[in-house]
Amino acid sequence: MEIEKLRELEEKIQEYESIISEMSAPIIPSIVPETILVPITGLIRAERFDKIREKLLGYIKNKDIENAVIDLTDITGDRVEDICLEEIGHELHQMASSMSLMGVRTLYVGLNPELVKRMVLGGIRLEAQAFSTFQSALKYLMKEKGLEFRKISE
Repeated sequence: MEIEKLRELEEKIQEYESIISEMSAPIIPSIVPETILVPITGLIRAERFDKIREKLLGYIKNKDIENAVIDLTDITGDRVEDICLEEIGHELHQMASSMSLMGVRTLYVGLNPELVKRMVLGGIRLEAQAFSTFQSALKYLMKEKGLEFRKISE
């Protein structure tokens, strides 16, 4: 009886971890055509990057996606667990490389100054453009595609 309860609890924990993982890196269609937004929040663990990369590659596999804007604003030193900032830089490089092989350009936004410093000192180069905010990245993409916001007169 105790073993059965323990199995049920383990299954519930796995289910909750899966739900939390899905919520902590949602893929949001953007107002800019063929563009997705991916805010990454919560504690960062090494295995999370694998799951996020797998989720992104699975999502873009059969979709017409040209750009992925990855928001790292929430990723600060205190949000990183069992992974050093240099490793995060390496993981971001791998993510951009993987996306590039799928024909998707990666744009990073909200990079933490401490992360940037450690990446530069560690010789890590991103194969991606970086912007300070989602808004600046979207403005860039809109301009690139010849799009603009206009007030609709009534």
